[in-house]
Amino acid sequence: MSDADHATPAADQIDGLIFACKIGADGEPRTAGWVEIESWKPDDGMMWIHLDITAASARNWLLGKSGLSAPTVSALLEKESRPRAFRGKRGYVAILRGINQNEGAEPEDMVSLRIWCDGHRLITLRDKRLFVPRIVFEQMTVQDIGPRDAPSLFGELVEKLVWQMEGVITEHSDRLDGLELKADESHSSTLSRELADMRSEIVVMRRYIAPQREALGYMTADPPAWLPDDLRPTIREAADRQQRYLEELDALRERAIVIKDDIANRLNEVMNKNMYVISVIAAIFLPLSFLTGLLGINVGGMPGVESSVAFWITCAVMVILLVAELWLFRRLKWF
Repeated sequence: MSDADHATPAADQIDGLIFACKIGADGEPRTAGWVEIESWKPDDGMMWIHLDITAASARNWLLGKSGLSAPTVSALLEKESRPRAFRGKRGYVAILRGINQNEGAEPEDMVSLRIWCDGHRLITLRDKRLFVPRIVFEQMTVQDIGPRDAPSLFGELVEKLVWQMEGVITEHSDRLDGLELKADESHSSTLSRELADMRSEIVVMRRYIAPQREALGYMTADPPAWLPDDLRPTIREAADRQQRYLEELDALRERAIVIKDDIANRLNEVMNKNMYVISVIAAIFLPLSFLTGLLGINVGGMPGVESSVAFWITCAVMVILLVAELWLFRRLKWF
């Protein structure tokens, strides 16, 4: 292929066309523009079109020139897309989610990838930047590896979207291991907040993975007719892996709850112990405080006012009372 074929198209910033790739009879992938897209016919080979649906021109093309039915286009352009898969009038639709790897974004804030394919032409749509399509595109056009037909491309995109989640789940697991070690060494309330934040991140990620598992399950149970038998295990493996990721997220969430409860129990034990010590001290000094308060009232007739040894007698009585209290508390096993 020539350098021009390898170059990333300049359409990234115009007309909603991020890139397009065409593979003819010679099996060589070449970048394409709107002219090739609009003149394409099934006999010309495979055509992959990747669009940014936030661009009005991309939405207008889908509605007016793509050849897709109105219900299919409406489903592809939904603002809040839930992962699902279904058969359209002219092709197969898969709306999936991938890890958000954009700078400053949270990975669990997953980005949607909407896929339509009829076995010859494959259209992918995104509203936020997603790295998986770009990786596959560069493998095909720059590295000269990867899929060479629409069914293989469909399977590759689904597989990479799912595999991409493994790193994030592993990161969550390692992070939870670290928090568990910290919990054994200290009982800081900061750990509870970190665990709560982690649980919320897991819940957000699970909110997308659970319906995506169902979508992949549907694709496995009722695959499109154009998907050959040798590619169906790829979809099945992706569905199994998605199920495993979901189970791992559930396990992480349960571990986070157990660790948080353990920290709370330890903090309660420390607090109860401190309160117990304070209660014992209060119980020891309560009779002494009563006695000194009684002898300190400023009224006539107080015994020992004229005696020079009354103060020492009072101190001796309080010492005896203190020893008696300590003996009693010891006998009652209060300490």
